[in-house]
Amino acid sequence: MHIYMVILDGAADRKIKELGNKTPLQVANTPHMDILAQRGAESLITVIDENITPESDSGSMALLSYDPKIYYPGRGTLEGLGTGFIPEGYDYVAFRINFASYDETLGTLDRRTARGLEDKELQTLAEEITENVTLSKYGVAFKLLAFGHHRGILVMYSKHVKLSGNVSNTDPGFMKDGVFGKPVKNYEPKPLTCVSLDGKEESKKTAEIVNDFIEQSNKILSKSEVNHRRIERGEMPANYLIFRDGGMPAKKMPQFQDKFRLTLSMYGQLPAENAIAKLIGAKFTFSKSLDLQLDKDFMINAEKIFVQDKADVKFIHIKGPDEPGHDNKPKEKVKAIEFIDKYFIAGLVKDITDEDIVIITCDHATPCELKIHSTDKVPVLIAGNQCIKDGSIKFDEENAERGNLPIEKAIDIFPYIIKNLHKEN
Repeated sequence: MHIYMVILDGAADRKIKELGNKTPLQVANTPHMDILAQRGAESLITVIDENITPESDSGSMALLSYDPKIYYPGRGTLEGLGTGFIPEGYDYVAFRINFASYDETLGTLDRRTARGLEDKELQTLAEEITENVTLSKYGVAFKLLAFGHHRGILVMYSKHVKLSGNVSNTDPGFMKDGVFGKPVKNYEPKPLTCVSLDGKEESKKTAEIVNDFIEQSNKILSKSEVNHRRIERGEMPANYLIFRDGGMPAKKMPQFQDKFRLTLSMYGQLPAENAIAKLIGAKFTFSKSLDLQLDKDFMINAEKIFVQDKADVKFIHIKGPDEPGHDNKPKEKVKAIEFIDKYFIAGLVKDITDEDIVIITCDHATPCELKIHSTDKVPVLIAGNQCIKDGSIKFDEENAERGNLPIEKAIDIFPYIIKNLHKEN
């Protein structure tokens, strides 16, 4: 018996006028998810709580039964751990960064440089920053990793200077709320200044260093030939770094195998997911980059590898539906869901055994109308021969709302399965 958990990143949504007042999951033609829906039961679940907007990492943590309100150290920390950037024996702080495009004269800020940077351009910019920014006057060193068109991870560390993640974001799109990031609607398109959130000396010093780093790096970015060429081509320059999600040191977490007496293998794209796997004792495999996941051959091969994995529990995070949600492209979101059904779920339905359990859910909702993550409940389906059947005919929000699966929160999925469905091999 194996348990398969498939995470459709950001697939949950709200009813959309352009789709006939239906959600993308309702509209999508998903015959293979429909088969699974008819073999099981659904419900709508809260990922974290009604006041905390999940990211993919905190959402995944909750879905694996670990309460983010207890264990989540902040995205920056997880990204740093997941890349192996956090050196032992040092005080550190880690951030997520975006290579943004800012025009102070026009008052415009594109937080993601329209995701238009080629990887070669992005890596060149990151190298120029690494080679030319210095924090030596503070007794601090740093490591920078850039990936995914506009994203980055920055770790600052020192043996002699105490640093703190309790500082504000400079990204106006997200407000710091403890260790969580809270999306900001209708924000002023202007980068913010980093400030201490607790008034302590270490956070004041960290904020000072962050602001200095930004000032130095922006001068380098403005002079970069990469950006000069982009401007000549009529493209937005990646001329401004914005920071978010400074985190605290990670807590020790109970091992998944100790909790459930089951081995766990995780497949995903994010360094933060790799960090979660390390913290809970799971095997982790990096899958294809975010922008290349909706590829037929990749999907087919990923399903085969997924099924052949010998772990008791197999978890995969598929990015596809999230980006169209951020871009308010509901029809593209429908296509992404259909693609996953056709080239991944189809194989899964064929390859599972009668004893296996399949879980399909979302790490968060990304409503097209908002273009950001939300605290909306998401559907969860648990299917298998030994599962209850509640008359669901499709995996979507409407079937989940009227479903009979007795689960209300993400953290309760695995405890429910172990108590009610899992059979020892």
